Amino acid sequence: MKRKFNVTVDGKTYAVEVEEVSGRGEAPSPVSPPKARVSVRERTVSPRAPVEEGVISAPLPGVVSDLRVSRGDSVEAGDVLLVLEAMKMENEIHAPSGGVVEEVFVGVGDQVGRGAPLVKVA
Repeated sequence: MKRKFNVTVDGKTYAVEVEEVSGRGEAPSPVSPPKARVSVRERTVSPRAPVEEGVISAPLPGVVSDLRVSRGDSVEAGDVLLVLEAMKMENEIHAPSGGVVEEVFVGVGDQVGRGAPLVKVA
């Protein structure tokens, strides 16, 4: 006996027809839904030499998941400048000293390597 169903996968609805089989014989193999597409920014920020004074660098490779400062902002020692996600953990990057943000080298979604410049505070 065949039965009809509407199945929704990742927001798309599909009309499917299913045939009922008896309990004898091989069980049908399960079918996985198609994987959702994820867009990733292609820009990768790499370390540059020499390191300038006041530049805060990435302590480990990861992806910038939150940027909390912009050029011209005043920061105090210990303020969170950005959040770097690495191995599914969020790592807050803090200002080592107070000052004014002169330059932001990264954006949300950027992948950075260890030692890559993130923010310059003077």
